[in-house]
Amino acid sequence: MVVAIKKSISQKICLLSILITLLIGVNSCIDRPSFISESDLKVSRDTVAFDTLFTRQNQTGTYPISVTKLIYIKNPEDQWVKADFEIAGGTESSFSMNIDGLSGPKIEQLEIAPKDSVFVFIQCRLEANNRTQPAIVMDSLIARVGTGTSKVILTAWGWDAHYLKDSVIHNSLTLSDKTKPYVFVGNIVVAPNSTLTVSPGVKLYASAYTGIYVFGNTIWQGNAQERIIIRGDKPVTWTDKLPSQWGGIYFAPGATGSFEYADIKNASIGIRADSTALGDAPCVSLKQCKIQYCGQACLLGFGGAIEAENCLFADAGSYTFLGYHGGWYRFNHCTFSDFSYFSNRQDGHWGITNTMRDGLGKLLSSNDLTLKIENSIIWGYQKDEISTDKVDQSAWSTDFSYSNLKSLNSDNLLGGDNVTFNVNPVFIDYNKGDYTLDSTSTLLKKSNINSTLSVDLLGNTRNIPGDLGAYEYK
Repeated sequence: MVVAIKKSISQKICLLSILITLLIGVNSCIDRPSFISESDLKVSRDTVAFDTLFTRQNQTGTYPISVTKLIYIKNPEDQWVKADFEIAGGTESSFSMNIDGLSGPKIEQLEIAPKDSVFVFIQCRLEANNRTQPAIVMDSLIARVGTGTSKVILTAWGWDAHYLKDSVIHNSLTLSDKTKPYVFVGNIVVAPNSTLTVSPGVKLYASAYTGIYVFGNTIWQGNAQERIIIRGDKPVTWTDKLPSQWGGIYFAPGATGSFEYADIKNASIGIRADSTALGDAPCVSLKQCKIQYCGQACLLGFGGAIEAENCLFADAGSYTFLGYHGGWYRFNHCTFSDFSYFSNRQDGHWGITNTMRDGLGKLLSSNDLTLKIENSIIWGYQKDEISTDKVDQSAWSTDFSYSNLKSLNSDNLLGGDNVTFNVNPVFIDYNKGDYTLDSTSTLLKKSNINSTLSVDLLGNTRNIPGDLGAYEYK
């Protein structure tokens, strides 16, 4: 038995030796990569430019992170190369790179197959520059094979800002610095019996998931020369019309707010007011304001009390205005219109109800509705842009005098003096968000002389009678 075991082991060792010999022989037949020592790698572009990015607030603050830019760098040779990559500014650079899962300011001896490419992902994070306007930051990415060098210029604009992060405002706070923007990160809460004031010319930027919750009072006091602007926190042109970049402004029951010459853009819901009227005064007052490019609604009242003059409510995913479950609303010289590229709605963008229903349409409750709209325009691409839901259990009082409505008025609920239906306003260019009236519009000089306002949305003097909508033709 022992002899047999020894013989078996000897046979296995012999077979293993033969296998190893064969593997060595096969391996010796495989061509090893041949590397060349010099090459000028080809870059997909010679410059990577980042748009304006907010800088870090202080040495302990977190960085706003840029978008990620992608370039590729190609080995043009018929042989392998070993390439070195380097951010010229080293560890102090504002730019960072990642290549094939490797990151750092320097990546060495990266093998690239013949005619193959590597993908380079680049980001930037910028330190404060102590300037009031965006300042350029530059660096370069260098790729080397031997003495062969390829270079990509890296540029970004850094803008210093004030930051409010997850803040609760007690007593009062005034935002008045026109030289630097304010950036809201997280939720901003105005506590009861407290006031947030925004001065003329102030620019506000809200990050994703940011909402402004008002339980007290807020006052945004711009003027024709210095409008207040709040928008998503990417301060570049191509994001101007992107919806739902931040949450919006919410008014709790009993809260109040007034806005003059203010532009509210890129929210999910521009303004939502859940409140009741304070006597004859609205809880939310809007004058010469624009609320535009909102993912769900520009203006939403849930039993709210809202007054608006010379305002534009335009381009929303669902509603430019919705007065839900009753409320108290007054609109004069306002334009409501939707031609947004991001909306796939099948219903009208302007709605009023004195009802609240569940998801199956069952009536849960009703509430009195009072609405007066005059000298205004409701327009859009659907045949009927106005939706209503009325029950007799609660009051329904509406007046659409001296207004032009895009509606079939099938329920006969859109009455008032001098109401016109389905007259094309002839906007200058609604595809670009420009809702000023063209010189050929038949809505010029059609307002009620007794309720014509003295100026329009831009602060221009109105004629008597004036033009319908938010803008006076000049």
